Amino acid sequence: MPKTSSYLLRSFSGLFFSIFLPIIVIGSLILFVRIAKLTEVTQMSAGEMLLMYGYSMPTILFYTLPVTFFAALVLTLAKLSNEFENVVLFSFGISPHRLVRFFYPVVALIVALLLMLSLALIPITKQLTKSFISYKSMHAVLNIEASQFGQKFGDWLVFLESKEKRSNTLHNIVLYNASNPLEEQILIAKTGSFFNENGTLGLMLNNGQAYRIKNDTVDQVNYSVMKIYDTHEYKPFSYQNLKEYWLLAFKDRKRLKDLVIFIAISFFPLVTLYYAFAYGVIHPRYQKNYGYLTILLATALYYGIVSAIAKNSVTGAFGFALLFMLTGVILFYIRVQKRF
Repeated sequence: MPKTSSYLLRSFSGLFFSIFLPIIVIGSLILFVRIAKLTEVTQMSAGEMLLMYGYSMPTILFYTLPVTFFAALVLTLAKLSNEFENVVLFSFGISPHRLVRFFYPVVALIVALLLMLSLALIPITKQLTKSFISYKSMHAVLNIEASQFGQKFGDWLVFLESKEKRSNTLHNIVLYNASNPLEEQILIAKTGSFFNENGTLGLMLNNGQAYRIKNDTVDQVNYSVMKIYDTHEYKPFSYQNLKEYWLLAFKDRKRLKDLVIFIAISFFPLVTLYYAFAYGVIHPRYQKNYGYLTILLATALYYGIVSAIAKNSVTGAFGFALLFMLTGVILFYIRVQKRF
């Protein structure tokens, strides 16, 4: 049995990583595109982009691992069946249920990892991501660069000829505001700089002119110093520890739904273990291979129904998960255990 176990593990791990790695690469590319969009409104260094990517990795792993495990197990068993290796194992007295028991430790390890990701790491990294985005949103105006059009500060479109990065001094600034449909405003200044006053971001302009265009009238005002404040509201972010985060589930239905879905998906490898053997172990001469169809249907049904029920009933979601697993056990005994 040790040689058989090592052979099964090698076969399974080869397929597992051949599925897992491409999915992670595709997910990472999509994630980097989403992160890159943030650089349109705020400066972000390569290190900060990697930090954002790291914050998102627990979520990617959580939604990737269960499906990858199930798919790899079904395809591994189907491959062994097509090569008649399962028949050889059964002829040596190794029952199908004994093969199932071999995967119990693997399932337990993956379920424990998924619970750690969903109940600990994902809440922490989600809050860190929100905190980072909140901080960057408040300082987005610092991304205004020289000789670039379409940059915004509050309701103002900003253009500046040059910028001294050391002193943060702006030169030859033009601001345009057409938020009021009845009038247009234009501000011109020789120099300026950004400031933060009691948490409110502002732009100080020096030595310039202000124009207001309304109907056929143009009003002009010369000024030596003018302050413009960013009137957008930025909600402060408050971090919650894990206990506070999940205790909110008793008051917030959305948080309760997240908790139920996280737990249900964490047990997906256990729930679908017997489905993998029920439709992965076949006799290739007499039975058709429904492995790919099983992967798609079982995943879609479980994820879809659990997500739908979790909105209204906690016991209903967990009850469905238990019923789904028991159905897999029954199918395994009918299709495999009795025949082999």
